[in-house]
Amino acid sequence: MSCPHCQKDAKFVDYRSCHPTCLFGKIVYERAYYYCRHCKSGWFPTDAEFGIEGHQTSGAREVISLLGVLEPFEPSAQQVLPRLTGLSVSASTVQRTTESVGEDVARRRAEGETFGANEAWEWNVDATVRRVAYVGLDATGVPQQGPKGEKTECRMPWVGLVFNPQPPGQKRRQRIWETRYVAGLMSLDEIGQQLRAECQAVDVSRADVVIGLTDGGNGLENCLVSVLGGIAGEIVFILDFYHASEHLLEFAKLLHRDAEARQQQMQAWCQKLKHEGGQSLLGELEAHDMTRASPEALEAHRQLLGYIRNNQHRMDYRTYISRGWQIGSGMVEAACKTVVCQRLKESGMRWREHGTTALSQLRALYKSEPKLWKNYWNRTLCS
Repeated sequence: MSCPHCQKDAKFVDYRSCHPTCLFGKIVYERAYYYCRHCKSGWFPTDAEFGIEGHQTSGAREVISLLGVLEPFEPSAQQVLPRLTGLSVSASTVQRTTESVGEDVARRRAEGETFGANEAWEWNVDATVRRVAYVGLDATGVPQQGPKGEKTECRMPWVGLVFNPQPPGQKRRQRIWETRYVAGLMSLDEIGQQLRAECQAVDVSRADVVIGLTDGGNGLENCLVSVLGGIAGEIVFILDFYHASEHLLEFAKLLHRDAEARQQQMQAWCQKLKHEGGQSLLGELEAHDMTRASPEALEAHRQLLGYIRNNQHRMDYRTYISRGWQIGSGMVEAACKTVVCQRLKESGMRWREHGTTALSQLRALYKSEPKLWKNYWNRTLCS
């Protein structure tokens, strides 16, 4: 038999017993052991045939990684797993298994694989009876662990999604929105390529208009242009309304020390922005008397004007609302929380780079429409 590592001849050594973990305890079988004298490696061909890696059946591997993606590793191993399945493994085994599966998902997605069949979604229609698709992209910080267990700087995994929300005012067709996520530590180009693959899989080309909904982060709009280029017809970019209102609030805090005056000013600005758009608000802010303002307020005023000027093309909220489009990136913000933060940012948690991406990608798969998780494991069993 040829060695799978160096492709040179290897020899059979003997038969050895194996006690792989399964959902119902342990099974025992004999499998042949081969050894390569050239690259000094040994392996069991039968393990690959049975879909067993590290003495785990595929069913046990799925359950272990599922718990690892939902709960911290230690309680998963000590409390949840034994009670649900009767399996007894260590916390480190739960971690290794979960991260190994997540790394496989990340690798296969980097190669362009999607885990659901290419199936066109039935895109919901807006107030003008046009079919509308949504894509979003954002990042969130995850605490990192450096050498010797030391705390180091946070890293920012991306979270991208394509989704089909229920239009406001319409009766829900289904309880769960159609959503597909991708996530992990990578470049904007890399997350864009993975998000593009998901957009193609659900056929955003069938939508009459695709909404790119993000905050004002650098490079996000350009990334979504690349994601949708050639596969979408009309593309409209919308700046998250709540992100814009946060910028207004920061300026209002410096302009008005009185809380009541600040609140009144914010209400007036937000009403103008929502019903008249960014250009009208820009004109009002440019005409605002800043002669008695502090240096800090002057600088904040300058930055706010630049922010609105740069984003005017995606601040026509009156038009967006009239067409029934979403103007808040609630789905995108929720994606960061549900895909990444709920699992990776619990109290005291710190992660290494590979674990951050592995858990992010595995949670992205789990939180996507349910059939993707099922399809991944079906493909894994058949591969």
